[in-house]
Amino acid sequence: MARTLSEIYAEAKDSRNQYLELTEFENSSKMSIIDAFTWVTSACIWTFENVLDVFKIDLAKDLQNRINGTPAYFANALLKYQSGDELVMNEDGTAFSYPNIDASKRVITKVAYFEEEEVGFHDKLVRFKIATGKPGAYARIEEDELISIRAYLNQILFAGQHAKVVSRIGDVLIPRVVVYYDGAVTEDEIYQAIEDALNEYIANIEFNGLVYAQKVIDSIQSVEHVTDVSVSSDDTDHQGIFVAKYDDDNHLIKDENGNVQTKIGRYYIPNSGYIKQSSCADEEVDIPLWRDTIILKLEDNV
Repeated sequence: MARTLSEIYAEAKDSRNQYLELTEFENSSKMSIIDAFTWVTSACIWTFENVLDVFKIDLAKDLQNRINGTPAYFANALLKYQSGDELVMNEDGTAFSYPNIDASKRVITKVAYFEEEEVGFHDKLVRFKIATGKPGAYARIEEDELISIRAYLNQILFAGQHAKVVSRIGDVLIPRVVVYYDGAVTEDEIYQAIEDALNEYIANIEFNGLVYAQKVIDSIQSVEHVTDVSVSSDDTDHQGIFVAKYDDDNHLIKDENGNVQTKIGRYYIPNSGYIKQSSCADEEVDIPLWRDTIILKLEDNV
């Protein structure tokens, strides 16, 4: 930070006096010739320091916004991938780009990334999670398209950088809770309202954002006519908020006991970047729908 003009002048005057032969003739008046020269010189130094301050701020902003070669740069580049188009190099031979920009061909709608250690390399591997679709309805990108996306990323990666792109089937949310309601509506209406509330919660979660067990419960609690949501702390009741996650080969991940449903703690980050309800098909055929895991009970005091 630039010094004030008075600070610079005082320091310049002290430094000047150390080299004067006749300090006994010092004149404290700023109108003296020697003090006038000192004051002008101090003003020039003050101006220069302020210019440097402005330059440092501008430089810091440029460095902060310069993301070439960083994970954020490649995440943004993945969003600009155009299905079926080929990259071409510019005339200077310094960068790749599409000859024609067509937003309708952009299939990647969400990208998240994180760094991890890679065996045999000093630099870290950057893993990109990608998905297509809209909030609340994200989906995995098919394998053929994923191969093209990986080739696209390898083409724009800088020399020596290591990255991997994955697109997984959504994590399956399995709320195992007891819901008490006032009986003013039918069970089907309550189940539908709960499903709508959970879908709204899912749509509002940021891609690859934290999924809080309590917020899942709160979304159910917010439904009209629901009086309470109970989760037993007894492990033998198998209650709580569970998830089932997929690996990169589109298979559900099993624990050491062969179970695909895992109870989450206070929160967790989706393996795919997003969550959804069971489809009850393919690998999810044995994973029940929300209305099959949520137990409805009529409130006793109504």
